[in-house]
Amino acid sequence: MAVIDASVYIALVNACEDAHASSWAWFEQAKTAREPIFAPVILLTEVAAALSRGTGDPALAHRVVQHLLRSKVIELAPVTTVMAERAAAIAADHRIRGCDAVYIALAEQLSETLVTLYRQQLERGIVVVPTRKP
Repeated sequence: MAVIDASVYIALVNACEDAHASSWAWFEQAKTAREPIFAPVILLTEVAAALSRGTGDPALAHRVVQHLLRSKVIELAPVTTVMAERAAAIAADHRIRGCDAVYIALAEQLSETLVTLYRQQLERGIVVVPTRKP
């Protein structure tokens, strides 16, 4: 089981991303092994924003969000007040951006590894949870 962040999902759906191949290989392996993959529900917003800004195609962003909502592979977890409070503490204590701290808080809550491409999460998040690249 793992928690993925927006960087990994963007790399999965955008073949132009440098980490597309490694993200896709990791994702396929997780699917084949039937390992649950989680993400906080904020993944929807982050993916939509990144795709719309990066590609200039809002329709693509909407399609990808709809696909995520129907996904049977990635389970979206709500951001509760308890999780938000923990993410705030992680953000403050480890100088991690707000939304990035939410992914770490979810991984901590589930006692799982955070899979990310962001250097800051890899280097600073490891103090809280195991982190790795796809």
